[in-house]
Amino acid sequence: MSSHRAGWYARRIVPLAVAMAGEAAARPGGGSHSGFGGGSPSFGHIGSGGFVSHNPQYYNGGGNASWGFFLFVFIIMVAMWLIVRRIQRQQQGAQGPRGPQGPTQDAAPEHAAALPAPMRLPPAVDTIRSRDPGFEMETFLQRAEMSFFLVKRGMQRNDPANVRPYVNDALFANLVRGISQSKAQHRHTLLEGLNVRGAHVVDGSCGDTGQTLQVHFDLVYRAKTLDDSNRVLADEGDDHRRAERWTFFRAANARTPTIGDVTASICPACGAALQLTLEGTCQHCRANVTNGSIDWVVTDMRPAQFIGFALEGSTTAALPGDGIAALRVADPGFTFEAFRVRVRTAYDALRKAWCQQDLDSGRGFLSPGAYFAWRAQLEAMAGEGRRNVMEHFMMRNIQPLRVVHGRVFDDLTVRITAECADYEVDQSGQVVFGDRTVRPFTEEWTFQRSVGVQTTNKAGTLECTCPNCGAPLALTQIGQCRFCKAAVTSGRFDWVVSRIEQEDADAGTTRESTGSVAA
Repeated sequence: MSSHRAGWYARRIVPLAVAMAGEAAARPGGGSHSGFGGGSPSFGHIGSGGFVSHNPQYYNGGGNASWGFFLFVFIIMVAMWLIVRRIQRQQQGAQGPRGPQGPTQDAAPEHAAALPAPMRLPPAVDTIRSRDPGFEMETFLQRAEMSFFLVKRGMQRNDPANVRPYVNDALFANLVRGISQSKAQHRHTLLEGLNVRGAHVVDGSCGDTGQTLQVHFDLVYRAKTLDDSNRVLADEGDDHRRAERWTFFRAANARTPTIGDVTASICPACGAALQLTLEGTCQHCRANVTNGSIDWVVTDMRPAQFIGFALEGSTTAALPGDGIAALRVADPGFTFEAFRVRVRTAYDALRKAWCQQDLDSGRGFLSPGAYFAWRAQLEAMAGEGRRNVMEHFMMRNIQPLRVVHGRVFDDLTVRITAECADYEVDQSGQVVFGDRTVRPFTEEWTFQRSVGVQTTNKAGTLECTCPNCGAPLALTQIGQCRFCKAAVTSGRFDWVVSRIEQEDADAGTTRESTGSVAA
């Protein structure tokens, strides 16, 4: 969920073209009521569909026979080409990559195809990594996405205090002016169904004057303007694709805090519960949290063009077979079969938690970053008087996609194929989005675990117990055990969901299969 708003909410509208064409392979949910072209973007994680116009004047008079002959020959040639092409792909797949220990029962099947080359990161990222061993790209992107949701939530509420922890002084002053104007007009903006379709580092710098990383967010939402009584004053009437680019800055000597950050409601300087003045200083330790001297802070926000990146995004990924084999070398107890059980359990728990708008039941499977992003989205839905319903759910496939080995975390991404009826209801139970038609969909879930963690037979979150003290699982908002204060969802004990994304077929990011593990 994603990380995209959480994945299921992102699938609430089926593109009109897909629905009319009956495209069996099209993904459920997100889509624009008005199609994809010319600045009319779609909602959520979408599929695509199209129409073919058949011209009855293609054939004419006495030319029917000759045209029919050439058409017959053309069809035969195309059929032969498709057969040859399929044979070639099967032969290439049979020579697919194997892990360093050879194929195992947990590696991707031998027909796994190579992943496309990941997007190249700015050179500054390597410099930042060399200066800060604790810096992890996946963790930074989680932080960036959380900051995005939390800032947008504060702006929609016309609440400067909720925006203050994440932006520097200059940007905060600009945002406050906009908030003050909205308050004076007794109105506020609602970004209905706000969904981050993708977050990718596209530029950066690292030098004596500081470190910067520019993050591109692909977005889909429906903008509304409401008055103080929540009466609709303006409504776009549909979901649209947009994008924004945010610049994150920190001082040249700043390093990744080990005690948490503002997105986890913790002062990165002293570790106390986050309580900032409007000047950005901690009320406990008096440290300036928003000037970039301690941790990343947003310094610029500007509109951009929707891109629709491939989901390999900003990480260096290993092929599934190689990555899983490497995990087994570092952790002999790891098996993909057991990991698959965790994926299914996490998915079921989080799906129910999402639909019930109560994250407590799935809290143990969410990283702190994913939890705060989900909570922001569920609060927005509840405020709009809506909730998501997923009926007749069936998981079809869990497929290893890529493994990223970092200095601090290992990330294992799986592609989940499932089907369900996905729609939204209002407080009276009336369907307001989607319908009760069962449709297939695909999501990519990234699970994260600290480097060096070993698989054990000790009870943990799968058994609803604290993996550290064994008490019944009861967690705080930041994922700490209420009994022993252990950071249960930090990845120190087991895999947690850090990000959810979905393929954007319309943007050309659909990939061939990299091997299948049947669910």
